[in-house]
Amino acid sequence: MKILLTGSSGFIGSALKRLLEEKRIEVISFDIKDNPLEDVRVFSALQSKILGINGIIHLAAVSRVKIAHENPLECVNTNIGGIINVLESARLICTDNIYPWVIFGSSREVYGESPTLPVNESTTRKAINVYGVSKLSGEELCKVYSENYGLKVRVLRFSNVYTGKNDHLDRVIPKFILQAFNEEDLIINGTGEEIFDFTYITDTIQGILGCVQEIESRNLLFDDFNISTGVPISLKQLADIIIKKTRSKSTVEFTKSRSYDVNKFYANPSKAKKILGFLPKITLEEGIDLSIAELKGKSS
Repeated sequence: MKILLTGSSGFIGSALKRLLEEKRIEVISFDIKDNPLEDVRVFSALQSKILGINGIIHLAAVSRVKIAHENPLECVNTNIGGIINVLESARLICTDNIYPWVIFGSSREVYGESPTLPVNESTTRKAINVYGVSKLSGEELCKVYSENYGLKVRVLRFSNVYTGKNDHLDRVIPKFILQAFNEEDLIINGTGEEIFDFTYITDTIQGILGCVQEIESRNLLFDDFNISTGVPISLKQLADIIIKKTRSKSTVEFTKSRSYDVNKFYANPSKAKKILGFLPKITLEEGIDLSIAELKGKSS
């Protein structure tokens, strides 16, 4: 098998690339961080990489809500421009009436502030920030290309993927750990009652691998899945666990919540478990322990 992986040097992409190569799958890397010419916003750049592939896993994106909020034009150009270029590249490469399949890395943010929890794949999607809108637009394009052109497409909605040293260190779990190591206050934007489900990186990439195996073997043109644990925790509880595990003297402080943040989310992963064989193995407590071990020595 030969797969084009956009965002191959990113947080999820780099871990996924290693896993795919362990499974003897040939990975064609594509990431602007490695090569300025490998820009998903440039249609011709993708076309030059797509010959002879089985499928595309599209992870390249402006992937942070805060960064997207501060740079909305870049977010829209990259996230919506990127997925339309991926889909169109796949549409134009047809061998024996078979198009390359596409797996689109989406986000829990497409659901916005859902009034019912946990969400499932049929829950109304109503994004409340620029990042969520960009991913929701990408999902709709995926569905249209599947229905109108016969492309095999899967949408995977990731939920608070985390790890230690390889994560973005200003994201909530590594940030809390580093603050605790340094005996600094753990800052929560809000009341601390905000709830989320967190998915360890190794579980997330196993879910993507399961989707690769499913899309290769099943004839269904379009499907979507929540890749999450379905186990919610509040930010205050999360902070308290990290303080206890690091034996820190830090305290938890609260600041004003951000208007563009979702405050409560967790998802039902039953569909991914049933169809993709997705089985999260790392509990949050275990994931925090792993992240703490990885981040030792990174505190200032």
